[in-house]
Amino acid sequence: MRNLKLTSIILFFSILLISCGGSGGDESNNSGDGGGNEPGPVAPKAATLSKPDNNSECLQVDAVKFEWNKSDDTTSYTIVIKNLSTQESISQTTTETSAEITLTKGFPYSWHIISSNTSSSTATSAKWKFYLSGTPQKNHAPFPADIIAPKPGATLEVGTIELSWSASDVDSSDTLRFDIYLDNKDGSTLNVSNRTATKRSVVLNNPGKYYWRIVTKDNIGSTSDSGVSTFILVE
Repeated sequence: MRNLKLTSIILFFSILLISCGGSGGDESNNSGDGGGNEPGPVAPKAATLSKPDNNSECLQVDAVKFEWNKSDDTTSYTIVIKNLSTQESISQTTTETSAEITLTKGFPYSWHIISSNTSSSTATSAKWKFYLSGTPQKNHAPFPADIIAPKPGATLEVGTIELSWSASDVDSSDTLRFDIYLDNKDGSTLNVSNRTATKRSVVLNNPGKYYWRIVTKDNIGSTSDSGVSTFILVE
């Protein structure tokens, strides 16, 4: 009887030992898996633009000084400047939050900042516009309209299509009107003129590629052209 009790006690502790050993092994494996999942690089944040002000007239004669606020998790900034009349762009990368760049006077420009770091991601700021006069002018041509919808290259179904765009002018007192050019050839066909709204619905029932653009006019007679944008219609 005594041997039987001793055997039972040994069996009980053996089972308990095996159970505890198995649990410990699982914890070790979980700890190892967790240690292998290291966080990757943090994506940079977008910069906030400061100067030149949006939709402003810039009178600087030599180099234009661009300024923006420091963005989190960023090691370098690329400034992209576009001549809105010639559509030519230039860019420059810096670790600072300002840059002086010489531009041709008498043209409207847009600019924005691309934030970067060691990760594969980038962040893009808002896009601002200014007119580089060099000397004061009584009137400026409107900025070329920005196409909003359909987005360039978009594919849509035939039927009612809403065209929309945005527009701005250094001369805030000017009244802007818009001519819409739309066709399936090159965007040279006038669809409607002297609109005050920045959107228009058109019915297009034929599939294919369409070309359209906006000519913006102010009350002084100055004009600007958005450039041709395209979209594709399918049945």
